[in-house]
Amino acid sequence: MKYLLLLISFANIANAFTSINIYGTGLFLPYSMGVIGYIKKNIEIGDYKITGISGGAWCSLLYTQENDLSDHDEIWSYTIGNNVTKLKIQSDMRIFQKNVETNLKERYKNKEPIDLDKISIISTKLEGALFKMKSEEKNDFTDINDTIDFCLCSSYLPYLSGRTFSKKYKGNHYVDGDIKYDYSKEKEDSNKIIIYRQMWDRNFKPDSYLYIDKDKSRELFKQGWDDTHVNKEKIISKIIY
Repeated sequence: MKYLLLLISFANIANAFTSINIYGTGLFLPYSMGVIGYIKKNIEIGDYKITGISGGAWCSLLYTQENDLSDHDEIWSYTIGNNVTKLKIQSDMRIFQKNVETNLKERYKNKEPIDLDKISIISTKLEGALFKMKSEEKNDFTDINDTIDFCLCSSYLPYLSGRTFSKKYKGNHYVDGDIKYDYSKEKEDSNKIIIYRQMWDRNFKPDSYLYIDKDKSRELFKQGWDDTHVNKEKIISKIIY
């Protein structure tokens, strides 16, 4: 019996990995980007799986595909674009969606995708004539463009991100993953790093919920980076080695 228990123990160790879950961000996307940027640069995770919802989907994508996420202005340049300096949630989300799709597909078109099998993206699927909604998680992406397309679904705000209520993907319709996802079922497991804007109890200015410009984005990114540095031992305690 003791040999069987040893085998089970070794099997569990072999299959162990750290989970990174990145919640929806709204206009606080740079803050979450600062958090994962710090982790990417300074903390060795080892084997992992990463799940993103809404703005967290873009964090998950960049965490896997980029070697370094420490330069805010560089990230802004290859995602949103240097021609955009300000985004309002009520009027500019179409620009964000269009630019991020175009820029990232161009950036990765001649590169071998990295760790696509480690990424899960959660969106909200619409079903039936009455648009019944359910949360859907996808992790079987065929290539980088397929991943980007589902990230667009996960962060699609009805009529704000495009001209239609929903985003079409492989014959189905989707909206922002934050709309239906049940966060109450999430547990602070010992091997799970959960990233969201209140994770380090920072208080944000009220105007941060309405619009973001490049300077404010840079500030949020630095706050996420600095807060994670102060709390890095809490991140390290969640890692499975």
